[in-house]
Amino acid sequence: MEYIGKRISIKRKEDELSIVIISLKEKTKSILLTVYLILWSLSGIYVFSQYFNLIDPNTKVAVLVWMGFWAYFEYKIVKAYLWRKFGVEKMKVRNGEILYKRDTAGKGKVKTFEQDFIKDLHYIEIKENSFFENINNSYWVIAGERLAFDYYGKEIKFGIQLDEADAQSLLKLIKKELKK
Repeated sequence: MEYIGKRISIKRKEDELSIVIISLKEKTKSILLTVYLILWSLSGIYVFSQYFNLIDPNTKVAVLVWMGFWAYFEYKIVKAYLWRKFGVEKMKVRNGEILYKRDTAGKGKVKTFEQDFIKDLHYIEIKENSFFENINNSYWVIAGERLAFDYYGKEIKFGIQLDEADAQSLLKLIKKELKK
């Protein structure tokens, strides 16, 4: 097994290249994310438990709307927490195909991309002063892909929050493998 940077491992077999990119893990931020998840969950449970004591129908509606937002963000926090704890991106380049899976604790769907239809494999530049770029690179979300290619007119992104050197090395490796 070979390594590219801190988070990318590769394994070569006869006609196959396997690539595993582990999720970014930072101890302090992981602790903060865990505390955030616990406090957010407790706040939702508390508000929901108080719902049944309400008399005013307008207040009940407001609490139900709030609970909808709470549930959405609870889902997003749990998903980010599980990704940081158990998440890996798995790729295999073999027989003119790229197989890609975002694996979270053994769950995820394998997507197959035929080499003949993969166009413009490239590095995604980071815009320094972009608000959305800063959000995508934050620890609290699953985003910030650094590599992409065009497949049937749709942009397929991967390499979540890789630094530039690792992303460029991986890009070079995949391009070389696809030329074989």
